[in-house]
Amino acid sequence: MYYDNKLGFYIKEYGTQIVVGIICLIIVSSGLFVYFKINNKTQSNSTNLTGSEVNNVETNVAEDDSILPEELRSLEAGEKMTVKVATVDNDGVIVLLTDSSRINAKLIGADFSEVMPDTVYFINDALQGKYVDISFDEAKVSNGYAMVYVYQEGVLYNAKILQEGKLTLDSSVSRKALEYNNLAESQAYAKQTLAGVWGSK
Repeated sequence: MYYDNKLGFYIKEYGTQIVVGIICLIIVSSGLFVYFKINNKTQSNSTNLTGSEVNNVETNVAEDDSILPEELRSLEAGEKMTVKVATVDNDGVIVLLTDSSRINAKLIGADFSEVMPDTVYFINDALQGKYVDISFDEAKVSNGYAMVYVYQEGVLYNAKILQEGKLTLDSSVSRKALEYNNLAESQAYAKQTLAGVWGSK
């Protein structure tokens, strides 16, 4: 068959294959575009989530501290204030008395999930009715409780009970906490000497 030009010949002979090839190329290109678009978005979200998780763990983002009286809200991290201990509840909650308020507090670094049988009695006996100095870390409140360091006669009580093996160090405490090294070293000593809970393991 005679064609006026080569173009007509190629269209007649290979037109269908060319059209199918172009369509396939468009489909594959579109698929790759969608794939990379979704993949980049997923990686971006994953990175943001990871950053958020790390941030929460390391900085212990503070809850609303409005449950605290003004004199405690105004304390800077590490700044001390003298209060009176009313009592220590069975779950390790320390009831503190200021001039104007009664505050439920917990000891920073104290994990009460594994304790010696007499731990709460021991803490209550040591602190009830006594005047102590307290201070905060960057985060002052967690789960509705004031989170405090307690100093008795200049000694960090949080570290003292860890050193005696009365309880264990809370694994959620940030390594950036003001007294983290003191707390960790106190527990390490208790482990080494098999004090308290470590002697029963």
